[in-house]
Amino acid sequence: MPYYPIFVDLRDQDVLVVGGGEVAERKIKNLLTHGCRIFIASPQLTSYLKELVERGDILLIDSDQVDDVVDTVFMVVAATDDPALNSRIASKAKARRKLVNSVDQPGDCTFIMPSIVRSGGLQIAISTGGKSPALAKKIRGDLEGMFGPEYGSFIELLGLLRRELISRGRPSSENKIIFQRLVNSPLLELIKEGNIEGVRQTLSSLLAGEFPVEAIVNRVFSGI
Repeated sequence: MPYYPIFVDLRDQDVLVVGGGEVAERKIKNLLTHGCRIFIASPQLTSYLKELVERGDILLIDSDQVDDVVDTVFMVVAATDDPALNSRIASKAKARRKLVNSVDQPGDCTFIMPSIVRSGGLQIAISTGGKSPALAKKIRGDLEGMFGPEYGSFIELLGLLRRELISRGRPSSENKIIFQRLVNSPLLELIKEGNIEGVRQTLSSLLAGEFPVEAIVNRVFSGI
């Protein structure tokens, strides 16, 4: 059965990672960028994970605390080098109806972590349903060359314009037409070229002078 694709907000959520090796380190590096609180259980830690514990960025717990912590967290990641141990942790987490990822053991997971392409607010998730992470990684590499930093700026610009449009209380059918015009306009290419004046002129033309174009453009491109 295929996995249901979903993006989860982990801000201020508690996550338990069991394992302290390189795999756990990679998982934690990614998790730290999403604003969650991380508990880690492992008798041994990489030097990087030790630094995180010493700085208080993650909280080290004893192995005998794992069961209690599983009860309280939102998500569990089993990332030890012992498949049997990972399976036991996953079973405990599933019995408590927690989201659980058991590294390289999709049969023990309630979710799998896709390979991600990021450019600012753009995220593209690639999954093979756990059948070939290597292929997902290759596809990610191919896509990274297609979606450069201009997409991040474009998405930020579209987000500000969308909020401005919605605040005016127009019918959604009218807003949809404007959104499509913006997406299909030359704006992305102009941003890629660094032609900010062209961005201003295009927005002024598309929006018929109704919006604070100058303020929005300055907000997005103030560092250029």
